Amino acid sequence: MVRYVIRRLLLVIPTVLIVVVFVFTLLYLTPGDPAKQILGDTATEAELAGYREYLGINRPYLVQLGDYLYKFFIKFDLGESWIYKTNISDELANRLPYTIGICIYSVAIGGIIGIPLGVWAAVNQDRGPDKFVLVLSSIMQCVPSFCIAMVLIVVFSLKLNWLPAYGVKAGIRSFILPCIAVAAGSFAGMARQMRSSMLEVLRSDYVTAARAQGYSKWSVYFKHALPNAMIPIVTMMGTQLAAGLGGTMILETIFSIPGVGLYVSGSITKRDFPAVMGCVLFLSVTFCLAMVLIDILYAALDPRIKAQYAIKGKRKRRHSAV
Repeated sequence: MVRYVIRRLLLVIPTVLIVVVFVFTLLYLTPGDPAKQILGDTATEAELAGYREYLGINRPYLVQLGDYLYKFFIKFDLGESWIYKTNISDELANRLPYTIGICIYSVAIGGIIGIPLGVWAAVNQDRGPDKFVLVLSSIMQCVPSFCIAMVLIVVFSLKLNWLPAYGVKAGIRSFILPCIAVAAGSFAGMARQMRSSMLEVLRSDYVTAARAQGYSKWSVYFKHALPNAMIPIVTMMGTQLAAGLGGTMILETIFSIPGVGLYVSGSITKRDFPAVMGCVLFLSVTFCLAMVLIDILYAALDPRIKAQYAIKGKRKRRHSAV
């Protein structure tokens, strides 16, 4: 199991390196002059040249790339924002709790609603509950989250005046509508995945054997089938949580939540390339670590993975002994 974790962690390094080179190259080739964007059209050519030298963007591509790789991988420094003149790491640390809160709450809501619906549909295959869950999940997956967010704002903020439409001053109440908007698509995917996984498990031999031994219907469903059917759901929930860190940009803009997504969108608009790079790399590292955590949970739940590495470890010990 330790070897499995170490292998997954080592895979993070080349993945992040590829992301750094790709994103840096993409921003380097992006047309436009950041110095002119920052200083404005009234700046003289001498002022623009001096500011380009101050930013370091007049150097060759490989020199800039090497400098950024050194700062990121050796000094763990994401740099300073060109526009706000603030440390990007500090800015992300201040904004990350809002984004993480939305992601965790939305995935939790999606799991609380989607998993029972998927089980309900599976145990009633081809009947009314199954058709209802399939139709509902299909509709919710087709509707974009920003459309759901606008409907929620109109109904619960403008019409009923129950919840705030923007900002974070109302505390936990400010996150209810954004979390529901994200969870609407999340629970639909989980319900369909849970249904498929549960149906596959219910057709397996050990479930048939449990039924033949006289176990009750609910004992078969929840004691024998559900734990194994949850393995793909754990993967899906972790993927949604990791992807949500970078996918809340539109919702944070709609609800004016000062999270990482709003910071990224503002940095792109203002051509604040260090901030964009810092956000993308931070999110990529977070995503990779989340995937490692998912793999660890998957290995803990699936005995086949643990057995696979246990057998490999025994073979290596025998080979070294010989």
